[in-house]
Amino acid sequence: MTASSSHIVVIGSGLAGYGVLRELRKLAPDARLTLVTQDDGHFYSKPALSTALAKGKVADTLITTPAEKMTAQLKLDLRAGRLVEAIDREDKAVLTTGGPIFYDKLVLALGADPVRPPIDGDAVHLAMAVNNLDDYRTFREKLPDGARVLIMGGGLVGTEFANDLSATGYQPVVVDMLSHPLAQLVPPGVGNMIRDALAAKGVEWHLGRKVVALRKIDGGIRAELDNGVTIDAPAVLSAVGLRPHVALARDAGLEVSHGIRVDQTGRTSDPDIYAIGDCAEYPQGLAAYVTPIMSAARAIAPSALGTPTEIRFPPLSVQVKTTAYPVVLLPAPFGVDGEWKEEANDEKGLKYLFRDADGIVRGYVFTRDYCQERMDMDRTLSEQMMGTAA
Repeated sequence: MTASSSHIVVIGSGLAGYGVLRELRKLAPDARLTLVTQDDGHFYSKPALSTALAKGKVADTLITTPAEKMTAQLKLDLRAGRLVEAIDREDKAVLTTGGPIFYDKLVLALGADPVRPPIDGDAVHLAMAVNNLDDYRTFREKLPDGARVLIMGGGLVGTEFANDLSATGYQPVVVDMLSHPLAQLVPPGVGNMIRDALAAKGVEWHLGRKVVALRKIDGGIRAELDNGVTIDAPAVLSAVGLRPHVALARDAGLEVSHGIRVDQTGRTSDPDIYAIGDCAEYPQGLAAYVTPIMSAARAIAPSALGTPTEIRFPPLSVQVKTTAYPVVLLPAPFGVDGEWKEEANDEKGLKYLFRDADGIVRGYVFTRDYCQERMDMDRTLSEQMMGTAA
């Protein structure tokens, strides 16, 4: 069987799914490509969800390319509105609510699911997580103008939503167990500046605290914190984190850990199945965000077509979408011994570098004017990585 005659099925219509489909179509103009999604298949930027309010966007205007156009451009067989119930590896079939779909190669682009923390009360189910376009549509519909909004979680998504809501006349109240915003990504000096900048825009912070109960009240929800404080709000946004979607892969007998385990080509423990994006656990670990998805897509497409190609990740730096206090960062590698050191603290902003035990720079955080140094730093670190690999 030639690559052009094989049938490749992709599950998931996010950036990862469409990213690998684009690369497949470039390499194999005649290959049979099928996209299975429980959504409608429209293409949109998921990172744009946390900045949509300030840009005056509603769910429909966030769609950059309608499903019909994506289908035509990529010559896809789109199976929208289909829930995948199981993967039959023996018969090489995806079992969906619309019937089985047989494959030669399968790509899992399943994304991640919102973490639901254990909380008491009769309003827990009313806490909204915004993880896709439909979630955002529901969130906007249930959000009264200028309302107080309780945000559970002060990580990347929670902080970006606090920035977006405060910039558009809402009153965000952020509760987080850690001592400062973005605590798992930035040192306290940076987190405190983000906190203060957003507080000046009207964001109320309850740090070092957690929500223990959500109860229904007239006009909304009452949150009870672990110190006895109560917060009343008509809407609650849950942004306590995401967990890679591994259930489908685990049930199919694929090797999973934090995510679906893949090798350096994106291949799972089944040689005919690949995984990409938020659901995948690469040899380097989990790698969410846009940059690693596009890098992985460029390698997984030729690999699935019969030419094993290694994924080469550039420095995976991130722009935090906080207009009140601009930040770019490269997170410190997980499990690497080292420390953050302040390199600059002046009218231009803050600059921190993370050095490992050998004194090698492995991460950075730049704020305000120092954000302009991101590209140069990424280039330097990329050259350093290539030198190490050589």
